[in-house]
Amino acid sequence: MYYLIFGQNREKILRIVDEKNLQALIGANVQWGERVYVTDMEGEVKLDPTVQTGDLIVSYIGYETLTLRVKNLSELSPTLYLRETQTTLDLVTVTGTRFETRINEAIVSVDIIRPELLRSNNVASSDVILNKVPGVQMLDGQANIRGGSGYSYGAGSRVMVLVDDIPILQADAGFPNWGDVPIENLSQIEILKGASSTLYGSSALNGIINFRSAYATADPETRISYAMTHYLAPRDPEKQWWNDPERRGDAGTFRYESNLSFVHKRKWEKLDAIVSGFYNQLRGFNQNTDNDRGRLNVNLRYRATDRLSVGLNVLGNKGSSSSFFLWRNPGSGAMQPFPGTVSDRTHERIYIDPSITYFDSKNNRHKLLWRINTIKNDNNTNQSNASISNYTEYQFQRNFEAQQLVFSAGGVGYWNKTDSEILGDTTFYAKSYAAYVQADKKFGDKWTLSAGLRYEYVLQESPENFMGIIIPNGIKSDDRLISRLGLNYKLAEYTNLRASWGQGYRFPTLTERFVTTTFGSFSIFSNPNLEPETGWSAEVGAKQGFKLGEFKGFLDISGFVSEYQDMIEFTFIFEPGRFGFQPQNIGNTRISGAEFGIFGELKIGTVPINIFGGYTYINPVYKDFDTNPSIRNSVSSTENVLKYRTRHQFKIDAEAKYKKLRWGISVQSTSHMINIDRAFESVPPINIDIFGIGDYRRLNNKGFTLLDTRIIYTVGKADIALLMNNILNAEYTLRPALIEAPRNVGFRIDFNF
Repeated sequence: MYYLIFGQNREKILRIVDEKNLQALIGANVQWGERVYVTDMEGEVKLDPTVQTGDLIVSYIGYETLTLRVKNLSELSPTLYLRETQTTLDLVTVTGTRFETRINEAIVSVDIIRPELLRSNNVASSDVILNKVPGVQMLDGQANIRGGSGYSYGAGSRVMVLVDDIPILQADAGFPNWGDVPIENLSQIEILKGASSTLYGSSALNGIINFRSAYATADPETRISYAMTHYLAPRDPEKQWWNDPERRGDAGTFRYESNLSFVHKRKWEKLDAIVSGFYNQLRGFNQNTDNDRGRLNVNLRYRATDRLSVGLNVLGNKGSSSSFFLWRNPGSGAMQPFPGTVSDRTHERIYIDPSITYFDSKNNRHKLLWRINTIKNDNNTNQSNASISNYTEYQFQRNFEAQQLVFSAGGVGYWNKTDSEILGDTTFYAKSYAAYVQADKKFGDKWTLSAGLRYEYVLQESPENFMGIIIPNGIKSDDRLISRLGLNYKLAEYTNLRASWGQGYRFPTLTERFVTTTFGSFSIFSNPNLEPETGWSAEVGAKQGFKLGEFKGFLDISGFVSEYQDMIEFTFIFEPGRFGFQPQNIGNTRISGAEFGIFGELKIGTVPINIFGGYTYINPVYKDFDTNPSIRNSVSSTENVLKYRTRHQFKIDAEAKYKKLRWGISVQSTSHMINIDRAFESVPPINIDIFGIGDYRRLNNKGFTLLDTRIIYTVGKADIALLMNNILNAEYTLRPALIEAPRNVGFRIDFNF
């Protein structure tokens, strides 16, 4: 845009806002004369009155640049409006750098999910939508990025899960409570692939998933949603236990899931307020997999001055649920539990998150994040636990504009107390401290270099004598220095090459070291001597923005390799007096592969079609497979492939819009999981396939394909959606002995006020 502005010369206060919602744009760049200003917490700058004439250039990532020819300053409007870019080529991410960066300038692979995709797919839990991301696979609630994780029975995660930059992994098990993510109020989900431990610490060994909350806008906004999903009969009618009065008991014949949610956003002068809530009820297609849970979330932000703002987020989650670990058999009992494997639970979780953000006189940003988290889980199988955690982080960021350098630094402190029946029914304490620095430097308009360093210290305190194992002073600790380096080169407009290398580090969780419990015929044994695992990831890639006629978006191709030392896996052991699984350092592993992704918009006539998807290939191997008989004996085939990984994944989601009608279709295709624990297929000491898992996998060894569709129609202020998932009624498992959802139909209605 280009304008002529006339007026007299004197000091001018200028405010920069979003054209659509009138929200102040904090951190926008305003170039006037020789100086570059940055807008404050009110979106304002004070222009130098000594400058007589010239171009005023206003820029902000994700918005169109505004250029004004100014001849006299006083006539310049006190408020300037920036228009959000309407192209997918200007999506931004903050997770990898802690400041807004265009997605094509990132040094690692980044995928972004917008909240519209969650609503149009009627997502009830934050983990479900992640299955649409190339290279991401969810195994019974456990996130796996590019094969970096297998299945660890709910203990330990190599993927850091964040909500607004704060970790949400449960302190004792290192496992995310996906139901604690307020999906009804998200601005976007950012998925970073590869080691990212320098900024985010232990558990970011394999990548990061960051759920970013939305803010209140100038106009009050309210959205109320209701959805219902009905599960139809599985492909094999004998498995439909709810049609058999003897098998279903009082469970009922209608298997469904329903959700009710709301969000209200409002500004009162300097106060931004958001209140949201969510209720979910599930009567599962698998017997004894029911759920009743509710969540309430309050987000407050008060702008005390133009440089100081304080925030307070409070979230409470309460509910009950049931599940089972192993099916009765792979035939008519595939959707029913094996005796002794049903678990009934109730939970109460509270998160209190105060925060302070301050810009000093030199526009350095100081940010203090604090979280107090209490968790109480009651379980009917002697697996109850309770914990209280305290997380504190200080962040500092300085933008050296003349040098095109952004410097970030910070410190983290974390403390936890856990009481758990599965951890020897005793009390444990854990704490960790970390300090990090990262520099992001531009060289001209072509090169971007990012380098980071982190020091982390971890300590866990336990009884000195734990089930006969002596732990000196009851303390196990470790410290590590890790680094990260990445480079991005702008070859042409929207054509970027990248290369990155990063170290990762993960200290074993309390559950991995001290878990002692049983499920069905198996037990899980503690291993207090478990050592930390380390690793590194490297990637080279290219992101090509394109605009070919009516098709615009990104093509992304990358090659990657990750190596882990002392990798932790649950390994089957059969010794006198011990029969079951134990977390062990199984040795060194390597995961290499390639990924192709596409994200963009195709327009056919007047009909825009949004497309998101890709293909991922991985080759996950044990480096010691040929020389370590215990590894070879632990997997279900003779092929050197890490357990619970699939080599090939293809995913695509497309949605077309015509006037008030939207139609979407989604395809997910996954190859066969080659290796699982051999003990599941051939149960020692008799080496018989007691649970039928081996026979089932041999009959279903070609992977699976899921086809989903949806239709959304807008009527006034309401969006009405009809959905059908698993149209082909594929029968499949993601982890052994647990059938996934059969064909299901649903509807959703969103009211927007």
